[in-house]
Amino acid sequence: MSDHALLIAVFWGLFLLDGALAGRRSRWSFTNWLGGRRASPAWRRWHLLSPWPGGWRALADDLPFSLSPTGICNRPAGAAGRPPNDPGSAQAWRWEDIADARENDGLVLINGKIFCAATVHLTAEGLRALAAACAALTPPARAALPRARLRLWLRPTHLRRRAAVLRARTESLVLANALLLAGLLSLSVWFLGQLSAEHIGTDYAARLTRAGPLLLAYLACLHIGGVALAWWARRRLLRLSPGGSPRKNPLPGALLFPPSALRLRALLGAEWFPPSHPAALALAFAPTAARGEILFHTLSDLRWPLTSPADGAQVGEIVAWFRVVLGEELEVLLHREKIDTPALLASPAPDGLASRAFCPRCRAQFVAEGGNCPNGVPLRPLK
Repeated sequence: MSDHALLIAVFWGLFLLDGALAGRRSRWSFTNWLGGRRASPAWRRWHLLSPWPGGWRALADDLPFSLSPTGICNRPAGAAGRPPNDPGSAQAWRWEDIADARENDGLVLINGKIFCAATVHLTAEGLRALAAACAALTPPARAALPRARLRLWLRPTHLRRRAAVLRARTESLVLANALLLAGLLSLSVWFLGQLSAEHIGTDYAARLTRAGPLLLAYLACLHIGGVALAWWARRRLLRLSPGGSPRKNPLPGALLFPPSALRLRALLGAEWFPPSHPAALALAFAPTAARGEILFHTLSDLRWPLTSPADGAQVGEIVAWFRVVLGEELEVLLHREKIDTPALLASPAPDGLASRAFCPRCRAQFVAEGGNCPNGVPLRPLK
């Protein structure tokens, strides 16, 4: 392979891999591929960006903790991912007992002990502030604080507005990136034409050679102009959301790394969406079928949780409170979105003549009419 062909292969390989994410635990990615309003959800450890410049992505984690007026524990409630991430050994802390919280290597540590995975829902700084606020109040007065925090994670209408603002503020970027992408594809064809002049004819190769410098200058202008437009768009976005601004500016890196500058909308949108529960993102962006699946998993985890007696009474108390409150807030949200909750949890159609019962949590079907599924959830008769 010639040097030119290798350069082309490396460039397009970097372009396809730019924005790829891989981690130690699964997380949700809602990826818009063509620039519209809908986004395809995926629950896995790795995620890719759309190759089209108009695409964008919103990331979310299942909550790795539960809150209550008495404290916090690392047993989640209302998980949408299947299979869920392993939370490790059960741990619970009363608000008064939290003296220190910090993050290290993607984990939250409370009083020096590993507590749960670090997510944007509750950073170490936010956890310290919440613990101090709750510790200063009496237990009956604390209930409003965790509930208010939970409501911030369940705002699909706000997410739709954010997506609309992102699309409107980055239309010029998408046009510049689309022209740049088309120009780079043409430049790649030109290089390959140079390499195979004997197959396409010397006259055509000569024309490509004359057009090459002009095309390079045109692409350089598009690249620099696109980053400049993105800089201006970012300033406008930050004025609209001063409290949720990105932690660092990604555009200097995009200026020096052209494969990253081909998807400036996704680059600006990486931290544009606020911390949200996956159910809220599903209501805002997911297609109907995928939305129903995510909502079903969330509701079924609330109504038929997998518990362990080894977790302890304090963990059980915190999770029970959080499960009730999250269920209440979800019911209000689903009613507002005109979604029929009983229909989401309805009995599935029998998958065979011998099927008599099903597990309401995972919808696996059984030939026995009574008893429990292997996870200990009581079976229900098929209708």
